[in-house]
Amino acid sequence: MQAKKRRTKTQKVDFSSLDDLFGFRLRLAQVRLFQHFRESLASFEVTPGQAGLLILIRDNPGISQSGLARAVEVERATLGQTIEGLLKRQIVTRHRREGDRRAYSLELSESGKAFVDRLIPAIRAHEADVSRRLTASEFERLRSLLEKFLG
Repeated sequence: MQAKKRRTKTQKVDFSSLDDLFGFRLRLAQVRLFQHFRESLASFEVTPGQAGLLILIRDNPGISQSGLARAVEVERATLGQTIEGLLKRQIVTRHRREGDRRAYSLELSESGKAFVDRLIPAIRAHEADVSRRLTASEFERLRSLLEKFLG
């Protein structure tokens, strides 16, 4: 017996009341960016947030977990869960900080360094693909405006 194909109707949604809301547009852009990231970097099995953390750890070896949490503006508990996953994958190493046994220093493992070295070009390719509708100057202006907005 052949299953009936479901026909889904796409309901047209009126966005006119949201069109001029910066936060709404920014959120839609983030959703698209993250969807494309997941699709184009699926083989890395890493989220955009994890990728950012790994790059920050690479560029700031020995950073404390609390310092990293402050830098990316997330709660320490949330970051702790993410770091645990990266530790299990042996991408990140964690050591107690000398002088403060409550604090941990983070570094990339050797395999983590190699992973990030492969990851960064893939992220750059992803960004080039998602920004292809913008000219180089438009992309630079967008980046500059976002930097200004973030202060």
